[in-house]
Amino acid sequence: MADWQFLTDFHFIRPMWLLGLLPAAFCFGIIKKISQRTGNWGKVINPALLPYLMENGSENNNYAKYFVRGLALCWLLFCLSLAGPTWSKLPQPVYKEDSALVLVLDLSPSMLAQDISPSRLVRARFKMIDILKDRIQGFTGLVVYSGEAFAVSPLTEDSNTIISLTPTLNPTLLPSYGSNTEDAVATALELVINGGYQQADLLLITDGVDRSAFADISSQLSEGNVRLHILGIGTSEGAPIPLANGGFVKDQNDSIILPRLETSSLKQLAAIGNGHYFNLTNDDGDISAISEAIAQEFPNTTEVNDRDFDIWQDRGFWLIILLIPLLLASFRRGAIYIVILAPTLFTHSPTEASVWQDLWYTADQQGRNALEKGDTATAQLVFKDPQWQASAAYKNGDYEAAVEQYQQGNSADDQYNLGNALARLGKLDSAIKAYDQALKIEPGMADAIANRKLVEQLKQQKQNQPQENDQQQDQSQDSESQNSQSQDNQSQQSQQQNSSEQSEPEETQQQSEQEQTEQDNNQQQQKEDESESEKQQNQEKAENEQSAEQELSEIQKSEQEKSEQEKLEEQQEQELQQWLRRVPDDPGGLLRQKFRYQSQQRANERQRPPPNQQERW
Repeated sequence: MADWQFLTDFHFIRPMWLLGLLPAAFCFGIIKKISQRTGNWGKVINPALLPYLMENGSENNNYAKYFVRGLALCWLLFCLSLAGPTWSKLPQPVYKEDSALVLVLDLSPSMLAQDISPSRLVRARFKMIDILKDRIQGFTGLVVYSGEAFAVSPLTEDSNTIISLTPTLNPTLLPSYGSNTEDAVATALELVINGGYQQADLLLITDGVDRSAFADISSQLSEGNVRLHILGIGTSEGAPIPLANGGFVKDQNDSIILPRLETSSLKQLAAIGNGHYFNLTNDDGDISAISEAIAQEFPNTTEVNDRDFDIWQDRGFWLIILLIPLLLASFRRGAIYIVILAPTLFTHSPTEASVWQDLWYTADQQGRNALEKGDTATAQLVFKDPQWQASAAYKNGDYEAAVEQYQQGNSADDQYNLGNALARLGKLDSAIKAYDQALKIEPGMADAIANRKLVEQLKQQKQNQPQENDQQQDQSQDSESQNSQSQDNQSQQSQQQNSSEQSEPEETQQQSEQEQTEQDNNQQQQKEDESESEKQQNQEKAENEQSAEQELSEIQKSEQEKSEQEKLEEQQEQELQQWLRRVPDDPGGLLRQKFRYQSQQRANERQRPPPNQQERW
């Protein structure tokens, strides 16, 4: 029965691919009918002679038959392979890994000793952060203890949360001082049980454990499959415990307490807990050793089961091997090249490129692509949006079309661009009006102000050139008229002298005096005219300079106002930051209140009393 089991399990993983056989059967049926069609000759000629008398001949017909049959076989194997024939399941090994680690940090007063710089507590916190960063998989929890033990974080995969809380851990957070290691182990075991784990690792980070606690800890660890690892903090020489107000902690005999790291006792406790002891190092050697110890499997706890799940083994790839001989045979007649080159016959011609682009791109998108390529003429024709069309016309040098398009808009940008196009056409007055309109809509438009100044300067230059030419012509005409008048006067004087030789010499003297006075008057008028023209020019220059100074002053005022606003905003931000700095920053305050509340609850319920009356540091 087992030998025929594959027949009952045989099926296709992807049976929908078998539908591909239907169009293939239809096509091959049509090809067969066409090949068997012989026309009216089939009614006249003997069927035995018909294949030899047709145009194609028997050899070509046989080749066509073999090609069609080979193609049909390839299609069949291809569809069957894609359908995924299978008749067996894949055995999958199942590994169940319950990796749980609970960090137990000692916050007793002895951790403030400074025999290792900067202190035992600071070094322990740094090392714990490194351990959490190195731990990628598994769940991690945190317990702290002094006179009592408290759970800071349950078992979680989010190690970053524990890392963010680690710098705030300090003995002052706990309501009572001491070194209640038994309570810390019990709290850690509660986290493991509440998390539903059958086995876990405890990492005790401490500078010492009192030997009176060994028996209680051993009994607690024997109840579950838990390993206790210890990371020793401190030195064998020890150091005094500093007080907040100065001085050091003293015992009942008024002697300074020197807590020392007892490596031998901690190794003994780790052996009782089926774990390992590690010394604090300046490098990552202790971290790698701890990771290796935690990664070791618990004895008789890891299960590896080979189970048959609903994962069927796809056997379709074996059918592809049958296609290799058919492909090799097709090279002989060149059929494979026809199959490869057939898709190239369906490519669109270049003349259809515009139609293809119309299917996938809008007119504005095509125009934008043309602008990016630098084809401004095509972009101007393709664009449908008036603003884009005006921009393309401006870049193409068709300023008249750009003016027509920009006149349709009412925004400040449209009026600004209209002014630029009119300036390009030489219509300076219209350009200034467009800039003024843009400034009415948006008074602080710096580009419009700058371009308006340039256009006004160009306009003044054009106006000053014809005035200077006219003044030069007037001066030349005045000098010519004066010369002609002097010549006429001289000719008249000569005629009068020739005609009236008998006149008295007094009259000739009077005439000469009159002529001199007239010449003096003419010279004075010329000087006055020249001075007036110079005054007008100077006035025009002064007016232009005043207008330019006014515009500059307005721009400077606007800039000053902006800078004042920015200064006010900066001052407000600084005031806000100063106000926030006044808020007391105490991230451990929440933990302090939590621990105090839990301690009060335990006192009311009388849970976990101290193991004895001995004072521990």
